[in-house]
Amino acid sequence: MKNRLILMILFLCAALISCRQNLSDENTDRDKKTINIPDGIVMENETLKTVFSKENGALLCLLNKQTGWKAQNRPDLGLSFNLLVPMKDKRSNYVFGKKQKLKSYEVGADKKSITFIWDKLQSEYAGELDINLKGTVTITEEGLKFGMEIDNRSQLVVEAASYPVIGDIPQPSKEESLDLLRLGYSGLDNSSLLPYFNNQKGYYGVDYPTQSYVTPDAPFVLASSRNQGLYIGDHDTTNKEMVSFTFELKPGYGIAYGEERGEIISNEKASKETPRLEMNTWHFSFVNPGEKYATSPIQVSTYNGSWHYGANIYKEWRNTWYKAPPSPDWIKDINAWQQIQINCSEDNLLFKYKELPGYAAQCARHGVKAIQLTGWNNGGQDRNNPTHDTDPRLGSWQDLKDAIAACEKIGVHIILFNKYTWADQSTEWFRRELIKYSVKNMYGDYQVYGGYQYHTPTQINNISTRRLIPMCMLSKKWLDIADNEFKKSIDLGASGMLYDECQHHGGARYCFDETHGHHVPAYVYQGDGDLARGFRAITKKVNPGYLFAGEACYDLEYRYYSVSYFRISIDNNYIPGQRYIDSDKAIMMAIVGFEGQIQCNAALRYKYIMSYEPYYFKGQLEDFPLTIAYGEKIDELRKKYKEFLWDAEFQDILGASVTSDGKPYHNYSVFRTKNNKHAVVIVNNDENNEIEASVKLENSTAALVSATPENTALLECNGKARIPAQSVIVVMEK
Repeated sequence: MKNRLILMILFLCAALISCRQNLSDENTDRDKKTINIPDGIVMENETLKTVFSKENGALLCLLNKQTGWKAQNRPDLGLSFNLLVPMKDKRSNYVFGKKQKLKSYEVGADKKSITFIWDKLQSEYAGELDINLKGTVTITEEGLKFGMEIDNRSQLVVEAASYPVIGDIPQPSKEESLDLLRLGYSGLDNSSLLPYFNNQKGYYGVDYPTQSYVTPDAPFVLASSRNQGLYIGDHDTTNKEMVSFTFELKPGYGIAYGEERGEIISNEKASKETPRLEMNTWHFSFVNPGEKYATSPIQVSTYNGSWHYGANIYKEWRNTWYKAPPSPDWIKDINAWQQIQINCSEDNLLFKYKELPGYAAQCARHGVKAIQLTGWNNGGQDRNNPTHDTDPRLGSWQDLKDAIAACEKIGVHIILFNKYTWADQSTEWFRRELIKYSVKNMYGDYQVYGGYQYHTPTQINNISTRRLIPMCMLSKKWLDIADNEFKKSIDLGASGMLYDECQHHGGARYCFDETHGHHVPAYVYQGDGDLARGFRAITKKVNPGYLFAGEACYDLEYRYYSVSYFRISIDNNYIPGQRYIDSDKAIMMAIVGFEGQIQCNAALRYKYIMSYEPYYFKGQLEDFPLTIAYGEKIDELRKKYKEFLWDAEFQDILGASVTSDGKPYHNYSVFRTKNNKHAVVIVNNDENNEIEASVKLENSTAALVSATPENTALLECNGKARIPAQSVIVVMEK
């Protein structure tokens, strides 16, 4: 018995040693897998580990040390840079970095920076080119920063330079699909990368399924799963160049679901080329012969968590340069607007200038603080641009000035719709003079934008549409004309202006006109800041409290425009990217429904100002009584709990979780007050059915109270709430 017991003990000990050895082997194998990195130049911080090739400078490995995801995966697919250097008769002439040898490289003494030198570059069709490149990579706690200096001693133009290039972006795991998120017109737009890829470009013009998104509209992109992601951002505030974040699925789809969607190749026998997702960061540098140029700095970082943590990287950099512009006090408080179109390009004259105070009286009755008056200029909306003269058919200049004064007297601010992006091609002014200041493409022709259709069957069907010509914001003479037109608007005594379509130039990107006084070519968007600063200088002298608003401002424009106005679609796919990045910016959304509860609830949820627009902004405020009555309740709720719903920080869904019927529920947002209390706004977008929702705040045991637009009194709340169809509830920490 004793011997049997000794044998059993020995057996158990051996088994334990074997088990521990097996666990040790598994851990070693996992560690080897995690740290299996190629030879090369290593740079790392607490979260990232990177390896670059000593032979050609390619990025061989980009490892998220916290999760083990290699955002640059297979070393043999690592890339360094690419150039586009067109020839006269061969525009598609490239210099591929993978085919170039480094002249030299130097690692910083602290091993936190690398400088790469390439010269005598071998192009695909023009032979050797006398172009010198200096690539710099530094690593900080925020991530990698890439920059390139181009010294063009050749006889060709370096039109575009891609740096950095990531040659092999994989899914973080089979369970984690990869999406691409970037700022769009009113939120974060989303498309699929892996395993399914959405082709954005015409199949006829690319070899591979391609997605491409450009600055300044998209200052950063996120290749993101639910749990982690890759951040790539243009960290430059000058708008000196357009940067394109371009993703290509190579060599193409495995299984294709049409020409615009398919999945990455999974069968290795399907192609001789290795399936992969490649990313180029194209800087449109246009370095002429004999010129030197430095590209915009690009930051590359990995992050853990949802897309919010990727956006936080941009927010942290943004905090280093963003300063809110001067704004009148009334726009900082809770307010609502109405937009009215008084005339359009097809002569749909709705009322006279003298009748404007009647519209303002309706606004005053319902607590609406401002009217955006659209189409007040001679010819109406989108006609006769850039004129800001009054229209004699609507009354005299004095009639409008007096009407504005009467509206302002009763507390309704008039904001005049302005436009400086275009010139109307149909006018003699354009044909005689303004054509000289239009954006010219590389073929010497002016750009043409399609324009907009108004009211009549002839224009609705695009027969009599007035075409719009993008003007060069870097032409001093054009800026002088814009300043003069802007002064006409100020002289009318309005509280401010809303610059419609300030955020784009109708497809015009670079101007090649040699008479405008700028580099040839020049990035048109760089002049947006010049225009805004000129306007600000004018108002500083005559009306320091003047309000500057713009349509769907891109982020760099937030430095100049105090309000950004856009239209949003209320669905489960909407991602409030702009609001998350800037919680305090005055952002306004259009309310167009005659049963507009769902849109009003969205305004509460995202801290948006409401712009009431019955009949697509051709009606009077009281034309939709249900919407205005409900909107008033929303704003009364915001006023009563201003600390929670207006002055608080918007956190999207971070900091709380909501369930309904035992499943995660996503139609909510979280606000954090300056005293670190929280509110959760839960909306029910179902048109017919009530829901029951349960709220749980992270790291909080505080008692909860709730309120609704219909009953603003605080009620004790145990974290559960019943929400009627098309309604909303606010749950707050007591």
